[in-house]
Amino acid sequence: MRTLAFFNNKGGVGKTTLLYHLAWMFSELGRRVVVADFDPQANLTSMFLPESQLEKLWDPDILTLQSIMAPLSPIIRGIGDIGSPPMIAVSPMIRLIPGDLNLSNFEANLSEAWGKCLDGSEPAFRTTSSLHRLVQAAAADFDSDLVLIDVGPTLGRSTVQR
Repeated sequence: MRTLAFFNNKGGVGKTTLLYHLAWMFSELGRRVVVADFDPQANLTSMFLPESQLEKLWDPDILTLQSIMAPLSPIIRGIGDIGSPPMIAVSPMIRLIPGDLNLSNFEANLSEAWGKCLDGSEPAFRTTSSLHRLVQAAAADFDSDLVLIDVGPTLGRSTVQR
């Protein structure tokens, strides 16, 4: 399984659109693709899903989160490790880990944890590696050939670890 992360310090350069089209192109070539929307703007999720599904996905009244925030919730709340990655079948060959506008709140957790890793803090290591581990779990669950990750300019390089 290969992983490609799309990152740029500047927004609005077309990386989300490129990633969207590459996902469809790879799927048409017979590749099983997991697409992870780790950009807090969640534009990639909006490209893949109809508005009616987005409303349900991000409805604050629904107690069960269906976006990337669901598996991150135990880490954010300080009560455990990540949960299972949510995946939506976009097509028989594409699975989407849906983004969430609230992911921007997780950025503070990542920044804080990064410094604590130097002190050997196990929870900090769990936090800084959480998105990477979610991608790995999703790829294994779907038996994907390729993972494409959309990362917002503010999440930076620490989001995607090799």
